Amino acid sequence: MSKSLLIGYFLLLNYFIYPQDTAYYSVLRHGINLAGEGYSTDNFRELANICERISASKPDEWLPYYYGAYANINMSFIEKDNDRKATFCEKAGELTIKAKALNSGDSELDVLEALLCYAKMEINPMVNGMVYLPKANKALEEAKVKNPANPRIFYLKGKSTFYMPEFLGGGKKTALPVLLKAEELFNTFVPETGISPDWGRGDNERLLNECKKGNE
Repeated sequence: MSKSLLIGYFLLLNYFIYPQDTAYYSVLRHGINLAGEGYSTDNFRELANICERISASKPDEWLPYYYGAYANINMSFIEKDNDRKATFCEKAGELTIKAKALNSGDSELDVLEALLCYAKMEINPMVNGMVYLPKANKALEEAKVKNPANPRIFYLKGKSTFYMPEFLGGGKKTALPVLLKAEELFNTFVPETGISPDWGRGDNERLLNECKKGNE
């Protein structure tokens, strides 16, 4: 049985077992788990495909759009060709707009918007950095207003600072307290549902360890 038919089968089965709005949870959870098992284009493409199919049957649910955008952003990070990077970012932007139209008050969507800005910066750092870094910072500030306990705000801010040159105010020493704040929030963070955003913890730990080594 092909993956497409298998996904369709699970969606249909879940509809009859769980006819409420949470019917798609197990299918989406499968895609999220797959993306978490290995950082690869294939895994994120499968997540994106799952989200597209769910959105077709449940267009009023924001999380499938969110994860579809998240998958495309990560495929952009993995991709080497700038034209393909831009295509992934364009798709992610369209899905982010749809998600925000359904749930504009959630800080996770501002964090997602910041992540998309970082992906666009990577296409042409010298040119896009001046445009999208301020936009990313603004999105993270907006997320902080909505939910200052969201660890992904500080994780992305710390990661951006980590890779920023020291003469521009970045570097490991400057990133350390921001990543420590993210770690503190990750340790107490509890997702609202089994499919609510819960990414970034492992990478934050990796960056934090690098900062600690650099400050020994």
